[in-house]
Amino acid sequence: MSHIGPALVVASTLASTFGIVLAQLLDDLGDGVLAELLGGRAVLFNNRAEVFAVSDLALGGGFALCLVVGLFFLFGYPTARGQGIPRLVMLWVLLHVLRQALTQATLLPFQPGSQLARAYASFALPAGLDLVIAAAGGVGLLLVALSAAPAFLAFTPHRRMVSTGRRRFNFTSWIVLIPAVASAFLALPFFLPDSESLVIRMLPLTAVIFVATVAAAPGTSSVYGPEDYRDTPWPWGLLAMLIGLLVIHLLILQGGMEVDPRRWG
Repeated sequence: MSHIGPALVVASTLASTFGIVLAQLLDDLGDGVLAELLGGRAVLFNNRAEVFAVSDLALGGGFALCLVVGLFFLFGYPTARGQGIPRLVMLWVLLHVLRQALTQATLLPFQPGSQLARAYASFALPAGLDLVIAAAGGVGLLLVALSAAPAFLAFTPHRRMVSTGRRRFNFTSWIVLIPAVASAFLALPFFLPDSESLVIRMLPLTAVIFVATVAAAPGTSSVYGPEDYRDTPWPWGLLAMLIGLLVIHLLILQGGMEVDPRRWG
């Protein structure tokens, strides 16, 4: 890690943590907003959204919002300039938001009690379509994970760190797999207590798809890196943002907040 730089590893870990928290927040907010649009009522918590007086269709709002936001970041990412911390955060956000949506699609026929499955059941759709959606979600997850390899390799401080397959494997292990695993634990306080949701129990699975990213890195030879060493500053701003987000989750969202601002106060 000394050659890669601890600041880059820490920045990647914090960026992944932010991505996990934002993905869950978008998922819950999407359910709540759709419930309000359908004439119901929704309360947003730090680990779930509770909807009232509305059909199960509202429970698909989180999936839809995550998919739209993820695709927006996916197509916008190539236009971002530089290889600094803001772009690293953007990369982790798009990966986790797409993971949030595509994982739900992949598990659709296997978890009949899930939110997306209940929303899906609101439609009279042909039998077997859920399997098609699950297959598309699984392929999408794999493609996202594999295509992330060159994106992460581009953050190398120097070209020699990605000059061979073994070095590319080592580099992505440090800035992808280790941060993905560590961030699953760092995200825990944001979702406590977890008595009425499955968020914490599912957190360890957030790192699984990034095994494919690391596996794809040795064969990715299209990234060269800079000639001169590129230093990464310590991510103090990102840390401060996460602390502020944690305060909001624990002091405001933990007790529940109406999605409709007209009901505040």
